[in-house]
Amino acid sequence: MARPLALLLLGGGEWQPGTEAADAWWLTHADRPVVTVVTTAAQDGPERALTVAARHYAALGATVLGCRIQTPADASDPARLAELERAAAIYLCGGDPGAARRVLVGSPAAAGLARAAARIPIAGSSAGAMVLSGVCLLPGRGTAAPGLGYLPGTAVAPHWDQADDRWRRRVARLVGGGVACLGIDERTGLGWDRGGWRVLGPGGAEVLPAAAAAAGRPDLPGTAPVLPSGSGPAA
Repeated sequence: MARPLALLLLGGGEWQPGTEAADAWWLTHADRPVVTVVTTAAQDGPERALTVAARHYAALGATVLGCRIQTPADASDPARLAELERAAAIYLCGGDPGAARRVLVGSPAAAGLARAAARIPIAGSSAGAMVLSGVCLLPGRGTAAPGLGYLPGTAVAPHWDQADDRWRRRVARLVGGGVACLGIDERTGLGWDRGGWRVLGPGGAEVLPAAAAAAGRPDLPGTAPVLPSGSGPAA
């Protein structure tokens, strides 16, 4: 997989007040202000997600197009694949990480996303960020499974500022000893481009210390307000 042009991982609460800085930074990497929202994780309300996204991005001077990949058949549909090919920026919305993984991983849409990521910015929030990672947490099933692979050997735990001790311990068990895990607060983005990592928004981002140490990743510190450039996405 080619290293993405720019990657934004949001800890949930996409398109809500407080996320403007993250989205504005991300949009600077697009050649035109048009965001294609992939609604796979929003199985119960793709149109509602698109309405919220359109209102949010209009305030930033951008427009929204929907890419409604809800089923495995959609993920092979030439019309949906053409939408990914034409996109200027692609955003995977939040919702159900299990549904996002089931539909996208290993699909023609995943291959289209990988091709697009080399030339346009890619983002995901909550479930969207989870499935973009190398390891996708599946809390409803109490397990983890391979994601789309943009951060090899790494999982994303969104809504980290809302996580209680029980959930934090559960995340540590789900990822296991060989996986680093990024805890990202709601309405906060963890952005990467060729300049390295940055945290954008009102909250923070943390690398789980136990998971990072067990994974033998000294480049990922125990707490990382801004992650080092050496820990970027896959080349």
